Amino acid sequence: MGGGGGGGAEEEELTAQETALYDRQIRVWGVDAQKRLSKAHVLVCGVNGTTIEFCKNIVLAGVGSLSLMDDHIVTEDDLNSNFLIPHDESVYGGKSRAEVCCESLKDFNPMVRVAVAKG
Repeated sequence: MGGGGGGGAEEEELTAQETALYDRQIRVWGVDAQKRLSKAHVLVCGVNGTTIEFCKNIVLAGVGSLSLMDDHIVTEDDLNSNFLIPHDESVYGGKSRAEVCCESLKDFNPMVRVAVAKG
């Protein structure tokens, strides 16, 4: 996925791996929609039970990239509302919600770039 300019980006085809992974979505909304989704970049500010469900769904669907912004340190209350935070303090202790959820979301779909945005 190199640089290069030009208008050829619109013509890029899905790889065989993407076509196999996203077969069900392609059947529902078509190849063009899947290509557009795979080029989308999404920023989510505030990681809670509702937004993390949204994040899981777009990662599974194959969004191009997802950035999570939430500097709040994980608390015990977060364990009850956010299914991506493991109930193991050695995993989440001292980390932000975004950091912990970022690692979990990467496991759902390794073809999607998931990162933490500071702010």
